[in-house]
Amino acid sequence: MKSKQGLLEALNEEIQRLQALANQIESSDEPDLRPVSELADIMKSRRDLLTLSSGEVGDLSGVSGTTVRAMEKGGNPTIRSLQAVGKVLNFKLWIEV
Repeated sequence: MKSKQGLLEALNEEIQRLQALANQIESSDEPDLRPVSELADIMKSRRDLLTLSSGEVGDLSGVSGTTVRAMEKGGNPTIRSLQAVGKVLNFKLWIEV
C-alpha cells in the first residue's frame, strides 16, 4: 500500500499530465468536428456556460431570440444565422458538399 505522500505525488503527476493535455488541445489547430445532429445541444451548453439568455445571444448576433431558441430545439436555421450565433458562442461551421 502506498503512503499518503506517495499517493499525493502520483495524484500531482496525473494532474500535471492532464493539464499538459488540456493545454495541447486548447492550442491545437485541429477542428473539433461534430455531426450537425449535436448542434442544438452544443449551442445550448455553450450559451449556458457563458450565462447568456437566448435573447442576449440574439442581440449580440443580430438574430432574434426566437431564432436562437428555435436553433437550440433543432430548428432549420440559415447558414448566415448559424454563422452569426457561432461568432457569439465561439464555434465555426464546417460544411462539406
